[in-house]
Amino acid sequence: MDQIKIGKFIGEQRKVHNLTQSELSEKLGITDRAISKWERGICLPDAGLMLDLCKILEISVNELLTGEKIPMENNTEIMEKNLIEMAALNERTNKMLIHTEYVLIALMVFIVIAGALVSSYLVSESWLRAVIMGICFLLIFVIAPFCWRIETKTGYYQCGKCGHKYVPTYKASIWSPHMGFTKYMKCPECGKRSWQKKVLK
Repeated sequence: MDQIKIGKFIGEQRKVHNLTQSELSEKLGITDRAISKWERGICLPDAGLMLDLCKILEISVNELLTGEKIPMENNTEIMEKNLIEMAALNERTNKMLIHTEYVLIALMVFIVIAGALVSSYLVSESWLRAVIMGICFLLIFVIAPFCWRIETKTGYYQCGKCGHKYVPTYKASIWSPHMGFTKYMKCPECGKRSWQKKVLK
């Protein structure tokens, strides 16, 4: 999908309906800066806003994602193309988030090792050691929730018994035994526990 083209199309349709960026943002319940970013092609509207945006601009989601008005005879073909592109974009985003999680986990390991080495070999006062280790653990408690959020919301887990794909709850994700990105969880579909792999597609 061409973000620049989509952004220009949003701007054109907004003007067709005699709306300013502020008026459109007010109707959608967001800031006019978000509208400006869309129209400049910096980012796409969130999926949760697309239907409301299309209703206001009197266009289809298919036309929004294509960045132009679509003749009825080409509608199905272009819709299928847009769906494939959206799926590919989602997969790329998930992969990028997983890489971010790897970096955050490596950062947490580095903080613990660095804190332990500094407090063991470079600091002689016990109170200062305690402060250094306290800061290290505080940083870990700040970073860890981001990892858990990425872990839970990126992609799906696939049941080893019935093959059902689903997004687990935070509680299930945090407290289940795991080995890397494979977790031992209860499937909400079949109700059986199994080792379940993370699936990005």
